[in-house]
Amino acid sequence: MSNSSMEARIELETRDLKPGEVRELILDNCRSATLEGLTDQYEELEVLSMINVGLTTLKGFPSYPKLRSLEISDNKLASDLEYLKGCPNLASLKLCNNRFADIKSLEPLKLMKELRSLDLIECPISDTETYRDDVLGAIKQLTFLDGIDREGNAEPDSDEDYEYDEEEEDGGSDEDVDSEEEGDEGVGDEEENDEDNTVEDGDDQPASKRAKLDNGEEEEEEEEEEEGAPDSNGLPDSGPEDEGTPAEGDEESKS
Repeated sequence: MSNSSMEARIELETRDLKPGEVRELILDNCRSATLEGLTDQYEELEVLSMINVGLTTLKGFPSYPKLRSLEISDNKLASDLEYLKGCPNLASLKLCNNRFADIKSLEPLKLMKELRSLDLIECPISDTETYRDDVLGAIKQLTFLDGIDREGNAEPDSDEDYEYDEEEEDGGSDEDVDSEEEGDEGVGDEEENDEDNTVEDGDDQPASKRAKLDNGEEEEEEEEEEEGAPDSNGLPDSGPEDEGTPAEGDEESKS
């Protein structure tokens, strides 16, 4: 929505909420040179965006003790940052495409101890050769300037870094799925091998060993048959006679 006044836009954005329930207020593209309708009754406000509004001053900026993120890019601001002193917890400030031209215009930010991220892209000050050294040297609590830290690393919540993280997560999940599928196939193969190797009792010995066992059983059966076989007279072999028992013929001759 555009071309409405800031005051009308605020009423529209908060129409279903009590002032103390407003946590985020997006007023982009409404038209106002000053902060019309923006009051300190929104004391719970944490995020405020006023991109391309036409602001020329921040005079009268309300005290928002819980405000963490303020975006006022694409306006006509060249100073007045001292009016942000009522926002002690401000951590992210985007001033892109405004008219800040020197370090002096940024000096009020030195007092904002929680400020970690500052964007000044397309401001005149960003065209100077020593821009980064000057700003990071003056505002020592800063971690990121224009989305880059002091070591040249991208800010974690930047769009490029977010897309990279998503690609890594997608790749990692695909690899995990593939490894799980391979693991499942391996388990299935092992189970099939176990089933093939499971046989009935008596068949689990190698063929050569089974043949030896069969031959041994046959030899035992032959020995049993020989022991129980009859002698040449048709009688079972009773073994040798007792030498101490006289024969019947000897007894008759004695009588």
